Amino acid sequence: MTKLGQIKKTAQYVVSAIASAMEMDVAFIDENFNLVATSKTFLKKRGTNINKKFVRGVIKNKVMILANPGFNELCKGCVYEGNCPETAELIRTIEYDNKIIGVILMIAYTQKQKDKLLGNTAGLLDFIGEMANLVCNEIRLNRLLKKEKIIQNQLNALINFMDTGIVTIDAKGVITQVNAHANELLKLKGATTTQLLENYLPKNDFSPLLDGKIIVRQETDPILNMSNQCLLSGRPVEVEQQIVGAIISLENIKKMRSVVYEYSEKQMETTLDDIHGSSSDIIKIKEYASLLAKNDSTVLIQGESGTGKELFARSIHYGSQRVTSPFIPINCAAIPEALLESELFGYDEGAFSGAKKGGKPGKFEIASGGTIFLDEIGDMPLHMQAKLLRVLQDKRVERVGGVKSMGVDVRVIAATNQNLLKMQKKGEFREDLYFRLNVMPLSIPPLRARREDIMVLSNYFLKKYSKNFNLKIKGYSKEAEQVLMAYHWPGNARELQNAIEYATNVEKKEYITLESLPDSISAGNPLKKYKTLADKIKYFEISMIQSTIKQHGNSVEAKEKAAKELGISLPTLYRKLQTPR
Repeated sequence: MTKLGQIKKTAQYVVSAIASAMEMDVAFIDENFNLVATSKTFLKKRGTNINKKFVRGVIKNKVMILANPGFNELCKGCVYEGNCPETAELIRTIEYDNKIIGVILMIAYTQKQKDKLLGNTAGLLDFIGEMANLVCNEIRLNRLLKKEKIIQNQLNALINFMDTGIVTIDAKGVITQVNAHANELLKLKGATTTQLLENYLPKNDFSPLLDGKIIVRQETDPILNMSNQCLLSGRPVEVEQQIVGAIISLENIKKMRSVVYEYSEKQMETTLDDIHGSSSDIIKIKEYASLLAKNDSTVLIQGESGTGKELFARSIHYGSQRVTSPFIPINCAAIPEALLESELFGYDEGAFSGAKKGGKPGKFEIASGGTIFLDEIGDMPLHMQAKLLRVLQDKRVERVGGVKSMGVDVRVIAATNQNLLKMQKKGEFREDLYFRLNVMPLSIPPLRARREDIMVLSNYFLKKYSKNFNLKIKGYSKEAEQVLMAYHWPGNARELQNAIEYATNVEKKEYITLESLPDSISAGNPLKKYKTLADKIKYFEISMIQSTIKQHGNSVEAKEKAAKELGISLPTLYRKLQTPR
């Protein structure tokens, strides 16, 4: 609907008022050539037929004065060309926010009206211009009222969606609004908008709030329907430097602490600069991840446990346009199968025994506008894979026990340490879901395949834990560094981090020594039996070859892949493996 069409009734009132006061006929026509409002004579003589060519000409010229309607260049093709019932016209455009939204016409049908109209064209043009401004102001008011109504409805929905109890009061302490959670906490029944809040919390004095002060206090009033302490907080509402009321929130302290802790852990901001490494592999992966952050495609991150899959997922989110919305991680392997569906998609009230009153949103709803990270996606049950596929395809979720689906705007990043292609062939993972997830694949190599990153990460972890523990450890002894470089790190960067944290705790000297490293790493130091540099290099070379073969498998085809990854031929790989150590 056009802007003039939105205020059709008001436009008709204006037309009738002008026509009556000026004894002229008036009409409003919108930019789509619709007759929005008109006086009776115009409608009787012209009907609703609009000459589009004429209106376009008016829009182009903005102001027109016709002393002989029917004979103007713009009248050509009109049914009244050369025989127009009108004797004169004044026309000008109606502009709203620098855009023409229609025209207003003042029309004469008699000679007396014509003389009156042409005898004061400047004054009448100013007059109908003011009428056009009046109509534009009405459009603005209409938009503001509609916006205010939307905001009010959103506010009502928001406070009822919150788990926190919310109560608003006016300047006299009378309740003006209360959400469902506060109703439950305060045991309110029926309408409360005429009741004083002190009737429900008699031990509280809310006068400081209405004097402009913020209050925060623990509340243990037995009237509250809760077994734990409640945090009661209030903030005055001020309009034009005058207190008009206040907002009070009621929150279970134990629950609040739990939520804050969980949220702070999950919303830790991470960027690609927080991912450390100097190897060509990690540099290429970071460059690729920065490209992924710029688009909105689904990402599948693959890599062994401890390689930093969630770290990359977070950095992609925090480098994207979704950075101001939540990053919600969920471990598909850690949640019992029976609870996974409700955890992801939420549930409606009464969906099952013990379901929360009012229902509960799922992780997809909570992540709206942001990113959901599905870790260990390979452990998701097959029936849940089908439901996830539907969500990815339709961008809609349906709560457990619900009958309506709702749209969700969420980017999905999945991760796994399993070979999904092998699982797919075994019937353990859906082929269609795999292709839906694997739009933008990202593979993170294990730490043993990028050994130049070992000491980069070791130095970073040492600096981090030395600062945390207020220690002044400068670095590593040569022997400790050699062992760190020689170890195969099956737990990848996570195992290395734990090892350095352990060593930092127990080391008493300026450098991390071999004795301070965990026994699993330092025991049976393989470098002790190699004295020359050539022997140690040969050991490192064979260790890397064996680690790469272990990653790909022991078949000929797997060894070909390992040789290609190492940048050597297959015969060279076999020859180096047969070299005695």
